[in-house]
Amino acid sequence: MQKFSQRTQSFAGFTLDLTRGCLLRGGQEIKLPPKPFEALKYLVDNAGRLVSKAELMNAIWPDTAVTDDSLVQCVREVRRALSHDAQAIVRTVPRRGYIFDKPVASGPTSVTTYTEETGVQVIIEEEETDGEQRVAASALPAAVAPTPEHKVTTTERLTTAIKQHRRITAGAFASLVLMATAIVYLSRPGEAIDSIAVMPFVNVNGDPNAEYLSDGISESIINRISPNLKVIALNTVLRYKGKQTDPQAVGRELKVGAVLMGRVMQRGDDLLINVELVEVRNNRHLWGQQYKRNLADITAVPAEIAQDVSEELRLQLSGEDRKRLSKHYTESGEAYQLYMMGRYYRGRWTKEGIEKSIEYFEQAIKKDPGYAPAYAALGISYGSLGWTGLLPPKEARQKEEWAGLKALELDDSLAEAHVAMAWVRQRDLNWAASEEEFQRALQLDPNSAGAHVSYAYLLEGLGRLDEALIHLQRAQVLDPLSLNIRADIEYVLYFLRQYDKAIELAQKTIEMDPNFAPAHVRLAVAYLAKGMYEEAITEHKKAIVLDESPGRWGRSAALGYAYAEAGKRGDAQKIFDELKELSKQRYVSPFNFALIYIGLGEKDLAFEWLNKTYDEYPDTLLYLKVDRRFDSLRSDPRFTELLKHMKLA
Repeated sequence: MQKFSQRTQSFAGFTLDLTRGCLLRGGQEIKLPPKPFEALKYLVDNAGRLVSKAELMNAIWPDTAVTDDSLVQCVREVRRALSHDAQAIVRTVPRRGYIFDKPVASGPTSVTTYTEETGVQVIIEEEETDGEQRVAASALPAAVAPTPEHKVTTTERLTTAIKQHRRITAGAFASLVLMATAIVYLSRPGEAIDSIAVMPFVNVNGDPNAEYLSDGISESIINRISPNLKVIALNTVLRYKGKQTDPQAVGRELKVGAVLMGRVMQRGDDLLINVELVEVRNNRHLWGQQYKRNLADITAVPAEIAQDVSEELRLQLSGEDRKRLSKHYTESGEAYQLYMMGRYYRGRWTKEGIEKSIEYFEQAIKKDPGYAPAYAALGISYGSLGWTGLLPPKEARQKEEWAGLKALELDDSLAEAHVAMAWVRQRDLNWAASEEEFQRALQLDPNSAGAHVSYAYLLEGLGRLDEALIHLQRAQVLDPLSLNIRADIEYVLYFLRQYDKAIELAQKTIEMDPNFAPAHVRLAVAYLAKGMYEEAITEHKKAIVLDESPGRWGRSAALGYAYAEAGKRGDAQKIFDELKELSKQRYVSPFNFALIYIGLGEKDLAFEWLNKTYDEYPDTLLYLKVDRRFDSLRSDPRFTELLKHMKLA
C-alpha cells in the first residue's frame, strides 16, 4: 500500500491540485500545459495583487529569454481553461500586467491510498467545517495512477464522492469500482470530427454598418482554423446569414462533423462575442465560450477562437499549425477593422465595392505598414480592376505586383499573398511560376476554395482539363453552395467538348437560381456549340439583363459572336459599334472586338484585334488552346504564331 498527501487551492468553483499539477472543475480535470499551469499557480499565489508582465515572465521562464508573445499565449491558455469566467478571474491591466481577482481558499488536504490487492486508488479527503468533519472518497482503476507523479487525463479522472464514515465498507467500495467501470464504458470517445462549418456570426445590434465586423470575424476564423479540418468556405455559409438555423440540420446539409455558431454584440468600443461548438452527429454541445474585448483589441479574437476550437476537437497540430493559429498579423485594432471593411466591400463584387475595398486596404496599410494580409488583399483588388477593365490593365498589373511582392516580403507564409503573385505571373505568361505560386498557396492553406478555383483556371488554359476538374471538385467540397464553382465546372465540360453534360448541369444550376447570370452564359456557349443558335442568343440576352458585375461588358461581345455565328451580321455589327462607342468612355478589351470578328469570319481583322489583345492584356487569351470559338482560326499560321507568343504552343 502506498500513501501520499495532496495540497489544493480553490477559487470560483475551480481547484488547483498543487501536488499532481492539474486544474479541476468539480470532479473533472481541465487540460492545462505545464507553463500555463505555472502562470496560473503564480497568479493564484499572488491573488489580489498586480503582477507585472516582467515579473510573471521571470517566474515562468526564470532562465530563458522570451518575448511578450509567449506570455500572451500562456495567459490565453489559462483563460481558455477557465472558460466563461476567465476575464473576471484573470484581469488584464493594460500595459501593466495581470491581477488574479478572486478569493483563494487553501484545502482540503487529502491522502491518496493505492492498494495493489484491489487494484484501485482511493482518495480520502478531510475538511474541518464548523467543528464537523467532512469525509469524501473516490476511486480510480489501477492502471490510472500507481504513482503520485501521474497526471490524470479528463477521461481517466473517474471520481465520485460519497459522504460517509471514514472507514469504507466493502459494499460501498465495490459500488465505487462498478461506477468507475461504467463511466469508463460510457466515456469512450465518438467518431473523430474532421470537418467544420463556421456560420456567419450574428450581428446582435442589427446595425448594418457593423456587418463587416461579424462577417470579418467569421472569415478570419475560417482562414485560420487548422488545415487538418475540412472547413466550409465563407461564400457557402453566408447563404445562411440572417436566417434561423438549426446547427444539426445545417451540418447535415453541408456534410460536416461540427458547426460553430457565434454572436457579436457591440456597445460603444466594447465587444461581447459568444461562440458555441455543436457536434452534428448527435446535436451535442461540445464547447462554448464568451470573449469580452475592447474594439481596439479585436485582432486577437479570431486567433483565440480558432485555437480554442482546435484544442476542443483534440486536433493533432504541428508546430507550424500552432504558429499559424496564434499568429497576429497586426496589433492595430484600427488597421484590422479597415481590412475587414475592405474584404466586406470587395465581396459585393460591384465597381463601387472594389474601389471602396482598395480605399480601405490602403487606409489599413497606413495604420500599419507591416500588415501583410492588407497588401495581399490590395493586390487582388487591383487585379480585379484590371480584369474587369475598370483600370487600364498595365497600370493595374503594376500595382497588383507591387502589393503582392510587399505582402510576400512581409510574410512568405501567407497563402493569399502567393495567390496574388500567381495572378501576376499569369499576366506575365510565366505559367510555371504562376503554377508554383498556386501550389505554394494550397500547401499553406488547403482549405482555400478560391485558390483551388484560380489554379483550375490556369490548368484549363494549359489544356490540363482533367486536373482542373479535380481542383474545381475539391473547391466544391469546401464551398458546396457556390453557384460560381458549378458554372466553372460547366465551362470545363464545354472545353472538353462534352456539350450535352454542360447543358444539363447549366440547366440544373438555373433551376437553383434563375437569376444567376454565369449559368446562362455557360448554357449559351454550349447551345451555340451544338448549333442551337436561337436558344444561345436567348440565354446570352438573359445574362446581359441579369449581370450587374463590373465585367458585364464582355457579355455583349459574347452575344455579338452568337449573332455572327447565327448569320445575323447586322445585329453583330450593332453590338460592335456599341462597344466602340463605350471604349471612348472607359477601357474595353480588344478581345471583345476580336471575338465578334471571329464570328463574322473576318480573319484578318480578327487577328489584328487578337494581336492588340496580346499587346495590352495577353492573359485574356489564356483559353486559345481549348475554346472551340477559335476553331476556325487554328489552321492559319498566324494562330500558331500567336500560340507561340502566348507560350501555349
